[in-house]
Amino acid sequence: MKLLMAGLSTREEAALGFFLDRSFKSWTWQSVAPDAQAARPPSDVLVIDMAAFGWAHWSEAAEAQLLDWLQDTPAVLLVSAHDRSWSVLQKRPVSASRVWLAKPYGTQAMREALERAAAAVRATPVVPVVSAVVRPVMRPVAAQSAPATVPARAVLKPVKVDLTKAASPQAEPARTEPTDEPPGLSAAEFQARLATLPEKTPHAFLLVLSERLSQADAFEARFTVQNSLIIHPANGWVATNTPLQVIYRLCESDAMASAVTVRTLDDAQAEERAQRLGMPPQDLDVFLWNLVAATLDKRAAAPLR
Repeated sequence: MKLLMAGLSTREEAALGFFLDRSFKSWTWQSVAPDAQAARPPSDVLVIDMAAFGWAHWSEAAEAQLLDWLQDTPAVLLVSAHDRSWSVLQKRPVSASRVWLAKPYGTQAMREALERAAAAVRATPVVPVVSAVVRPVMRPVAAQSAPATVPARAVLKPVKVDLTKAASPQAEPARTEPTDEPPGLSAAEFQARLATLPEKTPHAFLLVLSERLSQADAFEARFTVQNSLIIHPANGWVATNTPLQVIYRLCESDAMASAVTVRTLDDAQAEERAQRLGMPPQDLDVFLWNLVAATLDKRAAAPLR
């Protein structure tokens, strides 16, 4: 699926691109400046900031320009939450491929809007190309012309195929290729592992993670001014610019954990900050599995002294 962002601010574009790379991995996207007169690149779905094009409020001229620019392409149209003028277009039956989304919007609202637009793409019937019918030209036949000699046609005899011998008896069965899917650990499984730890075990930071994972809000654990760990439990991603070995050592030292500050972020803040700090998103389940393997499992495997 090809998506085109049109008229989004730099911050919105970065946040939406971050979200697409995480949640719609098979999609490709690009952005263009708001110019209703310019030809736009081909795309399957559009995300348009209506105000950036000068279409913040409905008018006959704005509607005509919008429809001309859309060309029936399914689109997510970003409008102000306080504007009701475009409701005249929203109520028309032909608007099934247009999804209206009020700003500011959350990650879940954008996800649902994109899924509706993608469904409209899949529901669009493909018009088959019908080849032109070539009709034979009837020419008059001379009255005294001799009949044309028809060449003898070869008679094709049916060939019998023994299907029982088609398959070679030595053919090897199809092999199933091994998958490279990494192991994972859910938040509930992570919390269950922590519940088995002895009380005097140093795991202050792990307890903070466990408590935060039980909530839906994104949060940031700041280690230094520039180093942090951002986790979004509801959307299942984690991003960090801190070496994992440092995080593992912090999980085993309550003294180091006492210097960590944790704050709650909304969806847009989490995505924008991760993008600004150059922190690519990763699967949360894989991160938790690696965290447990490097800390809790290592303790369990340590020889008794």
